[in-house]
Amino acid sequence: MKYDLSALGVSRPIFITVINLLVILAGAAAYLGISVRELPDVDRPVVSIRATYTGASPETMDAEVTRIIEGAVARVSGIKQIESSSEENNLRMNAEFRVGVDLDTAATDVREAVNQVIQDLPEDVEQIMIVKADDDAEDIMQLAVYSDTMDQMALSERLEKDIVPQLISVDGVADVRLDGAQDRVMRIELNPVDMA
Repeated sequence: MKYDLSALGVSRPIFITVINLLVILAGAAAYLGISVRELPDVDRPVVSIRATYTGASPETMDAEVTRIIEGAVARVSGIKQIESSSEENNLRMNAEFRVGVDLDTAATDVREAVNQVIQDLPEDVEQIMIVKADDDAEDIMQLAVYSDTMDQMALSERLEKDIVPQLISVDGVADVRLDGAQDRVMRIELNPVDMA
């Protein structure tokens, strides 16, 4: 006996209609059950570390603060990658852990590792903050700054030295990024004839 779908559809139209309705209902349920997001909910285990050392140059910050904290954090189990940036007065570090590592445990381990080396840091280092990064936390504020009385270089220096450190010190602020800033550059041209 050979089964023919078209013959079955003609001989049993109610059965075919019920099957079609079940397929449509299953498709609608699947469609409504799938969440579509611009940014999918992917938990990357990242812990951010911020430290302030007022009056320190980037070189001093790197030698006396960043390397010490980086060395301590590198010994925490589960570390995948460490990115750090030594700036004037500030250290910014992101420690990324392997997928599957519990972020709460990772943050606690990082906090303990940093606490073990605090005595090795200069006394003026303050505001060491350890924050669990949240991928759902997008930029909540963007500011454009201009001045009629300062040139762009002076304004950039004012932002870097005064405004950015104050914003970073606010509870709940994980990061402050300064885009478009200009740094002072000095060019020294030597005359080889006069040097001889």
